[in-house]
Order: sequence, then C-alpha cells, then structure tokens
Amino acid sequence: MRHAKWAVWMLATAAALGAGGAVAAEEAPPALIEAQGLVDRFHQELAGKLTAAVAEGGPLLAIDVCKVEAPAIASRLSRESGWQVKRVGTRVRNPVTGLPDAWEQQQLADFARRLGAGEPPPSVATYAEVEEPAGRVQRYMRAIPVAPQCLVCHGERGVQSEELQALLAREYPHDRALGYQPGELRGAFSLRRPAPAP
Repeated sequence: MRHAKWAVWMLATAAALGAGGAVAAEEAPPALIEAQGLVDRFHQELAGKLTAAVAEGGPLLAIDVCKVEAPAIASRLSRESGWQVKRVGTRVRNPVTGLPDAWEQQQLADFARRLGAGEPPPSVATYAEVEEPAGRVQRYMRAIPVAPQCLVCHGERGVQSEELQALLAREYPHDRALGYQPGELRGAFSLRRPAPAP
C-alpha cells in the first residue's frame, strides 16, 4: 500500500534528519521534494512579512499579515504549483480557512505526540498518497510549533493589550487559537493535489 510505504519512508527520513544526517534526493518521491520546497517558501515568506510588520507596528500589524497576506501567499503558491496550499490549526482562529479535514486531524494528533516525545520540530512532517472518494491524492503536512513570539497573539488572552484583544475580537469573532504554550503544536502547513495516474 502506497500510504504505508511513504509513511515508513517519512519515519526513516525524519530520523535521519533529526540526527543531522542527510537523505539522498533520489530516494525521495519527487512530489515530496516539491511539497517540502513549497512549504519552505511559504514559511520563509510569511515569517519575513510577520517580522517586518511587528518591527513596523507591533502585533496589531501582524494580525493583518495573518488575515490577508498568509491566505494570499497560499493562494499564489497554489496557482503556481498545482497543489492546494494552506495552513490548518489545532485550535482555529479563522474557521473559513483553517479547519483541518479528517486526514489532517489524524496527522495533527500524531504531530502533537511526536513533538511531545521530543522529536525536533523540523522533522515533524508526513507525506502520503491516499485514496479519497474522488480518487488518489498526494498529501504533505509539516508541523507549525508555537515559537515564543507567537504568544503575543496566540498565548493567554489576559496578557494581551486591550487594543489587541479588541482587534482580534473584531477580526476573528469565533477565535479559539489562544492559550498556547511555547513548543506546543499550533497547526501545520498542509498540501494536497490529485496523484498522477500510475
């Protein structure tokens, strides 16, 4: 079964990367390499925009980056690549864009277990080819752990400024993405596309 094959491959890859080892590129499925590159681009671009926004105007500007810029980056990468590129959360701030499907929920539970067991965050990822009602698809997810700077907007509500609380309440009336601790699983980058015919 393809899912089992790639799951085993990912566990071996994660162990090698976590130990500082390298895996030959020819051993990895091309779709996996492509997905990893897209997530790297998404992460780097979003992190750069968040850093610039916080430097310019603090967390209030960062909220706008997460609400407007992050979906725009995901949409552009989706159009450029043919993958559906998005972020999903363990506790969701925007239910329109961040709710995980059943497969993503399973991976998030596994990611939380792996992080809790001390696995290095960069290696907490998975790739699989799975059967869905509409056909076989390629899927990739990589964990997004909570960094200390994330706690300004995703930590305890009581430590947020009144201005920030008001902005979050206005922009995200159904917000549940609060109360996180450093290192806890916040969510994941998630990619999906139809698998090519065998």
